[in-house]
Amino acid sequence: MCARFSFAQDPESVSRDYGVQTIDPFLQSYNTAPGMPSAVITADQPNRVQQYHFGLVPHWAKDIKIGFKMFNARSETLLDVQSFKPLMNKGKRCLVLADGFYEWKAAGKEKLPYRFILPERKLFAFAGLYSHWLDPAKNEWYKSFTIITTEPNETVSTLHNRMPVILKKEEEQLWLAQDIPAKEVLSLLDAYPDQEMDVFRVSKEVNKAVNNYADLILPQNSQ
Repeated sequence: MCARFSFAQDPESVSRDYGVQTIDPFLQSYNTAPGMPSAVITADQPNRVQQYHFGLVPHWAKDIKIGFKMFNARSETLLDVQSFKPLMNKGKRCLVLADGFYEWKAAGKEKLPYRFILPERKLFAFAGLYSHWLDPAKNEWYKSFTIITTEPNETVSTLHNRMPVILKKEEEQLWLAQDIPAKEVLSLLDAYPDQEMDVFRVSKEVNKAVNNYADLILPQNSQ
């Protein structure tokens, strides 16, 4: 599962790493939770960074509440679940920009948050799917995404039985390519190499989604 992540890079870094021509305004976020907006690059506009909401709302949904249940999609069943299969087949794939994500360890009655990062990649992308839903009350498009998960590597498995799919740099454009059939990109949805990840304890303030400031990502005493 991936219910919390961070994206606190500056536009210059994004432009340098992804070569995008347009970057819509965004706020740095140290604790992104379902329902919140975050930066994505979609297959239909690969030269632009846009703001989409975390938690997929399919076009057929009655309201946006379903997004709080559809913030993740299992890689193994993408072509079986009717909410995700059409998006895969129509190339509605996206890069969800991030620089870290969180998982928790139970310690008695406490939940201790841990942050996972890629030491050699300050900015990376989760594999995602996106959707546009027309809000009947506002007559506006609500743009949303889900993060794809897979079996965890050894580092993540100490805390959770799932992990977000982190694409290798050379895989990102393949994931966005709309001319590649869905079945041919499924092989990209594996666990990121264990030896290229790091993990450390962070403040319990991460537990509350309303907390969103830079000190949240600082390492804490693990004792």
